[in-house]
Amino acid sequence: MKVINSRTEKRTAYMTVEVEPSEVEEFMDRAYKRMVDSVEIPGFRKGHAPRGVLEQHIGHDNLFEEAKQELMPKICQQAVSEQKLDPLDRPMAKVTQKEPLTIEIIVPLRPTVEIGDYKTIRIQPEKAEVTAEDVDNFLEQMRLQYANFAPSEGPVQSGDIITVNVVGSVMESPVINHRGVQLKVGPGLPSEIPELSEQFIGMKKDEEKEFKLKLPADYPNKLIAEKEATFQVKVTDIKGINLPELDDKLIKSIAPDIESLDEFRQRVEQNLQIEKEQQVQYEFEEKLVSALIERSQLDVSPIMIESEAARLIEDAKQQLRASCKSQEEYESKLNEVPMDKVRDEYQGIAERRIKWNLVLAEVARAEKIDASNDEVAAEIERMIQGVSGEEKERQRQQLNQPQYLISIKSILKARKAIQLLVDIATSPEAAETQEDTKEDKADKPQKEEKDA
Repeated sequence: MKVINSRTEKRTAYMTVEVEPSEVEEFMDRAYKRMVDSVEIPGFRKGHAPRGVLEQHIGHDNLFEEAKQELMPKICQQAVSEQKLDPLDRPMAKVTQKEPLTIEIIVPLRPTVEIGDYKTIRIQPEKAEVTAEDVDNFLEQMRLQYANFAPSEGPVQSGDIITVNVVGSVMESPVINHRGVQLKVGPGLPSEIPELSEQFIGMKKDEEKEFKLKLPADYPNKLIAEKEATFQVKVTDIKGINLPELDDKLIKSIAPDIESLDEFRQRVEQNLQIEKEQQVQYEFEEKLVSALIERSQLDVSPIMIESEAARLIEDAKQQLRASCKSQEEYESKLNEVPMDKVRDEYQGIAERRIKWNLVLAEVARAEKIDASNDEVAAEIERMIQGVSGEEKERQRQQLNQPQYLISIKSILKARKAIQLLVDIATSPEAAETQEDTKEDKADKPQKEEKDA
């Protein structure tokens, strides 16, 4: 075997390998010895037919295909070793020519990471503030959840459930034709055409209307996305929303342990405050890691990103399948998904996830951060909290398998690395440095004016 062409770009090695005829012959002979014992050939006992007879019986190409099963991995392994490559995963290979046997090999290489100076990152988290408006909005949404509906003649208002006929055309070609479809009226509904339901506000039962809307960029049918559509609609039924009074009586029915609306508002505010703090903390950590990624030099093979994106898409498909009652329903919903857009979106998610993992792993390595067996065991118990009986024990055994233990340990180390970044960025010294920077920026225009 000899490598006749080799190049590396974006942490991906590309090689063209030519295999000596004698090597091919060796693998063909091995394939013959594997197959001769299992192929029945008239006139010969199993295992005793000469290679030429076997090859004539099954065909040269079939014998070669059997030889490839062993030849391709061995040649790839030899090429990787000779080129002193550091592969991330198994090489991908294909035969491009049979005589002489020529193979193209693509090898995704391990990413390289030059970590940036994380000890000088200076970011402070935003304040987590819950306003009276936030509480009011929550209470209004709660009223909507406990609303009831009654037949109405209209006019339609936000929150109503209506039955409509909808015909939509783009350049005079019908693209939407729904009769007797139910819609809940409100901002952003339905998600396919977020502005559609708002057009029904103010209409009465049996009223017809014509209007134009621009279809959104993420409209499922990409051929007409962002095109202007003409809609002809008719309201055939209205179920008007009746909102309950926001009073002590409603609160008691929802939360029997609470005595009054004022007390309920306080609890809502407390819960919203906790949620807000968690959201602010998450966004703060996002900024920290993003800042570190920007300071670092990362070189990642596109194949690694594509592989991670494919895994994420498969996970999403599994979740969709689990939510469907039948294979037909699953396939129908899957056909509605714009897969090109989904792939692009998941490519971005995959790249971001990979870079997150790389920089945090490097911080953990630099700071000698580790996770003990006791911490891993405690994390497993946290993960199966809420599960009981045999299922709990089954999940515990599964999570104690080596591949899961490695993953859990990596997660714990990443959390510790993030906490270290938080501690550095929010230390008193960091806060003082930020304050000094602000003062310098504030003084600078004055100084420049004085100099002028």
